[in-house]
Amino acid sequence: MQVFYAILFGVVLGGIYAGLYYMNHKTPVPKGCENLKADCEGCKVTSCEMHPSHNIKETNHD
Repeated sequence: MQVFYAILFGVVLGGIYAGLYYMNHKTPVPKGCENLKADCEGCKVTSCEMHPSHNIKETNHD
């Protein structure tokens, strides 16, 4: 019975996380925060979507 409660608890936590994640992405961007990439000079966190390396366009040299 304890395993059932543990699984149920995990499912509830996962559901809460998924719901909050969905609502966060559905929320509109506040005024004045539309283009923050212009002010970002970059840091060593390349996984950040504001990092300038994400602006580099790849070209094919066939």
